[in-house]
Amino acid sequence: MFDFINTLITSIKDFFEGLFFSSSPEYQKKRQLKGYAAELKKLNPPLYHTGKILLPAFGSLLYQLYHFLQPVKAILDKTVNSPDIRASEKYQDLFFEAILSEEQIKQHRSFTFQARSQLLSKCKNYQETEHTLQEQIHSFKNFIRLFHTPAFKTREQELIKLFYLSDLCDFDYASFLNQFNNNLQLNTAAPASISQDNFEEVFAGDVVKNLLDFQFIVRHVAITQTTINDVIFLARSLGNFTDEAGAKLEKTLNTVENLLANQLKRTTIPIMLKLIKEDPNFKEKITVSESKPLQEYIDRSSEIFQADSKRLLKITKETNITGLIEKCFGSGQLKPLEGYNDAVNDAIQNLSPISFDWVKPIQLLKAFTEMYFETHYKTFLKSLLIEGFFANKQIEGQYAAIYRSCEMLLGKITNFEQLFKPKGQCNLLEIQGYITEIEKGKDMKKQLQKIVDIANMQAKAIVQTGSKAYADLYAFTEHLLEDIKAPTSELITNIKALVVSSKNKESFIRLEQDRHIFAMFLEIMKNYAVFGSIEKGKPGAPLPTTVPSTGSTVKPVQK
Repeated sequence: MFDFINTLITSIKDFFEGLFFSSSPEYQKKRQLKGYAAELKKLNPPLYHTGKILLPAFGSLLYQLYHFLQPVKAILDKTVNSPDIRASEKYQDLFFEAILSEEQIKQHRSFTFQARSQLLSKCKNYQETEHTLQEQIHSFKNFIRLFHTPAFKTREQELIKLFYLSDLCDFDYASFLNQFNNNLQLNTAAPASISQDNFEEVFAGDVVKNLLDFQFIVRHVAITQTTINDVIFLARSLGNFTDEAGAKLEKTLNTVENLLANQLKRTTIPIMLKLIKEDPNFKEKITVSESKPLQEYIDRSSEIFQADSKRLLKITKETNITGLIEKCFGSGQLKPLEGYNDAVNDAIQNLSPISFDWVKPIQLLKAFTEMYFETHYKTFLKSLLIEGFFANKQIEGQYAAIYRSCEMLLGKITNFEQLFKPKGQCNLLEIQGYITEIEKGKDMKKQLQKIVDIANMQAKAIVQTGSKAYADLYAFTEHLLEDIKAPTSELITNIKALVVSSKNKESFIRLEQDRHIFAMFLEIMKNYAVFGSIEKGKPGAPLPTTVPSTGSTVKPVQK
């Protein structure tokens, strides 16, 4: 009786407000809110009461969504939404490549490392190999343009819809449902639907955040037949998938769409929020997805292709100079550097397109320094600096700089290896830790790339400056060896005395005997470093840095 009287008074009040104050903002606001409340009353089953109350049916709807989405979540979590970054990238790649034609698939396979390596192995020389590599790069650039076409843009939107569906699967249903029944334990083995009697009414003001979070996700989700087909495609790609399982999955997804479109409806929660806030103009914050899986796929494919190109060129280059390396250092294995070596590099490359780029040249540089410069040449070359009477002070200064660069090289390489010690900039333990995390599926490539970039930059600088120093030293010693044969030395006036001294004799003989080895070493390093060019025969000109052929006669630098 009391409710009836209260309703009657409210109706009379509304009538007179509409009659005399229809243009007032307050009346317009009430009128709009009343219209929204009337719209919610049409829901079947009812989800909201005008007293800002969420009804048990809302809790029941959430419970059903949670259970029906579990098999869908299991598929998405193993494929495109996997927490394992390598797995998610693998299935995203598969998703885009699924719409390639047979001819396009064949072309795509030709860009794998194995296929390219097999083709390059048929090349007769380095020039042909380099030409074939350039052709492959050109073909890949043309092929990758295919992924900018409308068909792949449409495919990208399909994948983004699967990401939205994953968000709906991952929503915190337990926290929201706890407001309706704080004793409820979510269990995937439980029935997909239970009686509304298990849920209580909830004051909507207490769950505004839950509503906003849920609306933020659900506003993007629309399960079409295309979405269903895409989920079935991913399920089938996991293997052991039957047509019966596909039919069951399709039915489940249609049930979820029915709950969202017909029971909840797309406009229900926005209206609820307007009523809770008592603001007909209230709008939840909307953010546009910044996900760009197609561009990420293109970047990832390009990165892998470029890394493979670099690796293939390296293999070809090293194969091409294997003979020279054996003549120079013998057939045994060269001693690897600490941290920066093939073993660590292989571990990195097995999991990513990242790589140490200067392993071989810095290894060769260290080997030559230890086996030849430090062991055999240094004694004689150092005595030139200390005891030699140079006829030209400018040349003496140039030689001093060259010798010091060569002498400091082993220290630089040792310091470089120290970078990989604990607390070093390129801590090997940290590198191995990142490799382990990547192997587990964590996204640690950027952190690893940062360390590898530092190591590559340092190694490149050592290879370049070291090779240049040895090239300059070789050019000087060639002039010197020719100058010794002259009746009067034009470079170092006491050179004949220095070469026959007991301290220098053995070192000098070895330097003279190893002229061809020195030349071969520089021929090898020309594949990795730039030596520069010089002008010969001019007073005060820099010492030559080109590598003359073994046995050639070089005129001494004029005073």
